[in-house]
Amino acid sequence: MPPDFVLHSLRYTCGTRLGEGGAGAFSIMRLMGHSSVTISQRDVHPTPEALEMAVERLDALNQKVIQSLPGRAIASLPGIATDPKTDTSTTAVSVSY
Repeated sequence: MPPDFVLHSLRYTCGTRLGEGGAGAFSIMRLMGHSSVTISQRDVHPTPEALEMAVERLDALNQKVIQSLPGRAIASLPGIATDPKTDTSTTAVSVSY
């Protein structure tokens, strides 16, 4: 093994991969054997790409909900723009890291 290899780094990788895979904070805590979510936060290091994917998944879920609403309900939601020609709605999402 390389001299700079640290076995504990594998725990960080495991926690990060669990988070990237969509595991919730409490699932990560239990799987890693931590006593609190705060401790798990030290072992999870999401990449900018993982954060962006999380926002994209949230936006996709929001779009499903919006599409199931009647037109008048959509028009009353803040931050939702409705295209009267297609009767479709869009949301604007910005992510900063």
